[in-house]
Amino acid sequence: MAKQRLPGPSDSIPRLCADLDEFGYCLVKNALPSDIITQVRDRLAEQSALERERGPTPLDDVQMAGGDDGNQYVYMLLNKGTVFRELLGASLVRALVAHVLGKEYLLSDFAAIITRPGNQRMGLHIDQWFLPSPAVPGEDQIRAGTITRRNLVTGPPAKTTRAINPPVVCNALWMLSEFTIENGATRLVPGSHLSGHHPDAGDDYDTINVTGPAGTVAVFEGRTWHGADLNRSITPRYAVSTYYCAPQIRQMANFPYGTRPEVMQSLPPELRALLGLKPWGGYGATGDPGSTLITPGEHNLGALYTDDQ
Repeated sequence: MAKQRLPGPSDSIPRLCADLDEFGYCLVKNALPSDIITQVRDRLAEQSALERERGPTPLDDVQMAGGDDGNQYVYMLLNKGTVFRELLGASLVRALVAHVLGKEYLLSDFAAIITRPGNQRMGLHIDQWFLPSPAVPGEDQIRAGTITRRNLVTGPPAKTTRAINPPVVCNALWMLSEFTIENGATRLVPGSHLSGHHPDAGDDYDTINVTGPAGTVAVFEGRTWHGADLNRSITPRYAVSTYYCAPQIRQMANFPYGTRPEVMQSLPPELRALLGLKPWGGYGATGDPGSTLITPGEHNLGALYTDDQ
């Protein structure tokens, strides 16, 4: 890879936005106080150890097939400790998400990733893999409902001159441990967000590792090629993903259904809206498309009859 300037940790919004536009990612330094980061990591370490001890670790279709690959996911963090909410209130990170997605967006997923020594390397991928590729009339195109991670349009990561999809998701990856090359810091391909392609699993691309001290946040948009690397150290690497999507996109986590009732009741309205309990453009409504927040089924109008008393 030819030498080029790459993003460094910053707290300047103009600099961070410029890095996102040019490289597809940026690095936010000291997004939250160090004591909060420590509290989040300690809570995650306890939760993840108990989940690993008491049941099978859930896997998704990005992870390697065949069972435990050393990368443990802890899902639905809102249910697993109030300290995790601190990550959703970081104003600088949220400003960068708005730069990518616009003023209206949803929390799509809120999960932790623990990469343990001896893990398998995650394949390069983009987060908005589910979008159909743009095509002119007459060109072959995969139907939206038949897209899988195995029938995507692959190609080189170089900037293209043809029309491509805009970003519709944005990931903020919180480094709860120091990210180093040795412990498998996330690798990505700078500038790949402007290619309009997906990476080919059989190709060997030039990647860089996104390194930084605990408390750094790597923000990357949905078209940037990335994946977890090999942890060659002797300790686990802890991270949390606050993953956001445009308001018209289906969320990865079903927060309205999956959030525990006592947790949902404790959340302020702005966080409930972030979870998808606010209609957008009439979508997601439960009877009144203009309502501020949706209401559960038992509170909505049912069938009316003329002989009702």
